[in-house]
Amino acid sequence: MDKLVADVEELYRSSFACAAQCCARAPGRVEVLGNHTDYNEGLVLSAAIDRHLCVAVGRSDNTFEFVSGSFPERVVISEVVPQKEYAWTNYALGVYHWLKAAGYPVAPFRMAVTSTIPQGAGLSSSAAFEVASGLALGDLYGFKIDKQELAHLCRKAEHTFAGANCGLLDQYSVLFGKQQHLLLIDFRTLDYRPISLAGLDIVFAITESGVTHRLGESAYNDRRIECESAARYFSEKDPAVHSLRDVNPGKLHQAGDELQASALKRAQHVIGEIERVKAAIELLEQKDLRGFGKLLYGSHESSLVNFENSCPELDSLVRIASQFEGAYGSRLTGGGFGGATLSVLDCTIEKHTFVRHLTDAYARETGHTCAIHFATPAGGAEIIER
Repeated sequence: MDKLVADVEELYRSSFACAAQCCARAPGRVEVLGNHTDYNEGLVLSAAIDRHLCVAVGRSDNTFEFVSGSFPERVVISEVVPQKEYAWTNYALGVYHWLKAAGYPVAPFRMAVTSTIPQGAGLSSSAAFEVASGLALGDLYGFKIDKQELAHLCRKAEHTFAGANCGLLDQYSVLFGKQQHLLLIDFRTLDYRPISLAGLDIVFAITESGVTHRLGESAYNDRRIECESAARYFSEKDPAVHSLRDVNPGKLHQAGDELQASALKRAQHVIGEIERVKAAIELLEQKDLRGFGKLLYGSHESSLVNFENSCPELDSLVRIASQFEGAYGSRLTGGGFGGATLSVLDCTIEKHTFVRHLTDAYARETGHTCAIHFATPAGGAEIIER
């Protein structure tokens, strides 16, 4: 039995004095390429990773009880409303709420949670918690739910119970990831397909910068507004344009000085990212990791210059990683304005040497410490057969 599964079952047993009835496991995820393209109906390459969160559940009479390997307290909740004191329970409570609202036969439960997904590293531990909770409750109460429907319900849970205005990238990646594959998601149609990494021996290094700049949330909202402004400009020129997804590089070049400078730069980033995702698929099919890596560096440069969601710390991490032999490419991952970078490395590198190289140079340059997590593409969420 997987150690994480054994741990969650033991945590459940020791906390509730009985065995769990069902278990589910869900991976973390990392955005590989396609930065800020999701809300512009664009394309994203992501990957589920081999860091997981497990839940063990059992039926309860009329209260909801939670224990976690990350928090010391046993939490008892009688009303399904967003929790302030024990906010970590909101992900499971929100999924329960929306399953019930959708007509699924859920009832109160006990739940134990364990995880190997680093907290705060931008690896979507929240989506893993939501998805694992939904799968486990379906198994516990004898119903099956379509994975795409579950993704939408989990997003509603995050919006309404956790207060995070996320898209579907996290939930889709967690649900539909495939071992040794990237996941291509089309955010216009919500179609997806795996992109094979067979024969490409790589490992991801996700590096936490240790900084989160306060302007992040307001700047994120500004970027969305600027993208919408750019899309409206092109739509007025051509009614067939509904979002930046419909604008090709040629149309963008023709805009010239007519488009406000900031909106033009945001459009250049988004349209360029969509083109980079398309190019990445071809390069991966050709097993051209050097070419793929150049796209990652190009993505980061565009984040720095056009989208302006990088920062000196992220730039430093990307530059230092690029100097390491065996690094194919590196870029910021996620929203930016601090947070983390993703480096794609040859799997034969000496990991401890890479860690020392990056952490020492980063501390000298910025005065900050960083944390590095190695991962490989993993399969999607699943119910644990017992």
